[in-house]
Amino acid sequence: MSQQQPATPSPIRRETPGSAPRFTPRRLWERLIYLAYLALMRIVGFLPPRPVEALFSTLAPLAYLLWPAKRRIADGNAAVILGVADADGRPLPGSAAAVRARSLAVYRSYGRYTAELLRLPSRPLAAIAAEVDLEEAKLLDEYKERKQAAIFVGFHAGNNELGAAALAERRYDVNVVGDDSAFPEMYELLRRLRASWGIKMIDWRAIREVFGVMRRGEILVLLSDWGWKPDGIPCQLFGRWTTLPSGPAVIAARGNAPIVPFFVRRETPGKFRILYGTPVDAGNGSPAAQLAATQATAREMEQLMRSEPTQWNCFKPLWPNAAEQRRLSELAAQMATQHERGAA
Repeated sequence: MSQQQPATPSPIRRETPGSAPRFTPRRLWERLIYLAYLALMRIVGFLPPRPVEALFSTLAPLAYLLWPAKRRIADGNAAVILGVADADGRPLPGSAAAVRARSLAVYRSYGRYTAELLRLPSRPLAAIAAEVDLEEAKLLDEYKERKQAAIFVGFHAGNNELGAAALAERRYDVNVVGDDSAFPEMYELLRRLRASWGIKMIDWRAIREVFGVMRRGEILVLLSDWGWKPDGIPCQLFGRWTTLPSGPAVIAARGNAPIVPFFVRRETPGKFRILYGTPVDAGNGSPAAQLAATQATAREMEQLMRSEPTQWNCFKPLWPNAAEQRRLSELAAQMATQHERGAA
C-alpha cells in the first residue's frame, strides 16, 4: 500500500522537481512560444474584444486537425463524457461524428479563453472584475468572517483567471498553487500579473507556505485535472475510474479546512459566473477519508462540468485503460477499509 499511497500533498508531480532550466530543444520551443505570446498580447490589447474572441474561436480547431496526438486525447475524453467510449476509453464505432463535434466545441471554447487571457494585462482590475457574477460569494464572506481557511478545487474550465481577479478585487485573500516546471517565462509573466491584482502565487514545492495559508484562514486554489496519475487517489468521474491528486484531501485534513469545488463559467462573451459545489469535509486524513473526500470532490466537479462541458479545456488523458481501471477499483476498496490516519 505504501507504494500506491501518494507521498506528498502536491497537486501535481514531476520527474525532476527543482531542476534548473537548461537549453534544450524543448526550452527553445517554450521560449519561442513565450515570445509569440508577448507579441500577440500587445496586438490583442489594442483590438476590440468580441471580434478577436470570435476569430480565435474560429481558428482554434486548426490545432485539433493538425495535432493528431492531442486530437486522440480530446476525442477520448469527449467519448467518455458523452458516454460513447469502449472499455479502454476509445470512441465506439458510429460515434465519430458526435465525438468530433464535441472536441471541436472544446477547441473553440479554448480559443475564446486564449483571447480573453491575452487581453488581461491591458485591462484594469475593476473592468475585469465587473464581468464576473459573484452572487454566490456569500460562502466566501462567511469563511472570511470566521477566518476559516478553504481549499478551492477546480478544473481547467471556463476562465479561472477572471474568477481569481474578481475575488482579489473584492479583497479576498487568494493564494494559487502554481507549476513552473514548463514555460517558466510564461509562469513568471502570469505570476506578476496576478501579484498586481493582489493574488499570491505559491510554488508547488513550498509546502510550508501552503500551510501558512491554512493558519491565516485564507483561500488556497488548486487545479486538479492534470491527467490521471497511477499514484493519485482513485475516484469515479463520469462513470469511470480515474485518479485525482492527493493534495486537496491531505491539505484540507491537516489544515482543518473544507474543500470547495468551483467553476468560473462563461455565460456569454464577456460575462462570467463563479459557481460553487457543496463543500467537502476531508475528515481525519486517513486513506479512507482521503478516498471519500476525493470521490465527493469528483462528484461535485462532475456536476459543475455537466452544466457546460464544452468549457472544460483539458487536453491530457483523464481516464486510463480497462486494466488500470480494475486496479484503481481494487485500490479504492482497500483504502476504504483503512480508517486510521497514516495507515499503510
